[in-house]
Amino acid sequence: MPSIRQDAWSHAEDVKLAEAVLRHIKSGSTQLAAFAEAGSMLSRTAAACGFRWNSTVRKQYVQELSQAKSERKARKKQRKKTHSAKEASDSFSAEFKENTGTSIDETIELLNQLKLSLSSSLNPELQNEVRRLEAENRMLDQAYRKLEKEYGSLLKNYNSVVRVLEIVDQARKQMPGETDRKDGLTV
Repeated sequence: MPSIRQDAWSHAEDVKLAEAVLRHIKSGSTQLAAFAEAGSMLSRTAAACGFRWNSTVRKQYVQELSQAKSERKARKKQRKKTHSAKEASDSFSAEFKENTGTSIDETIELLNQLKLSLSSSLNPELQNEVRRLEAENRMLDQAYRKLEKEYGSLLKNYNSVVRVLEIVDQARKQMPGETDRKDGLTV
């Protein structure tokens, strides 16, 4: 009767090892950390888990491993993009406050208040002129859109007519006994 090693790996253990390694790779952690986690979970050493992964299990999870590495790369790229955007924003805010003595939020609030006070202090005649010009602008914009639609319709009709004329011209050329207009000869 063949003897069974007491430290033989079961399929369930291989699956748990693979899950731990793939999860660590996806999250950007190391395989060594995955081996340590799997070892404590499976009551094996990290070295045994690493050997089993590299000698047997990894070959069964080639596609999943590739996918996990792709996800890790995408996450790393996204984190880098987010980090650099936040860093740039923080740097700009700090430099702005250093140069002006106020924060960007305070400056925005000040500009909004200034905008409100200017709009309320405008000469009533100017306010009426602004309203009249805005109304005229809306009216002209509507007329422009109407003309744009008409132009599109006319262009569509023109293209249809051109296609029909091309078909008629081709048919005329294929008819026997037609004369060529250039030299007056019968075709």
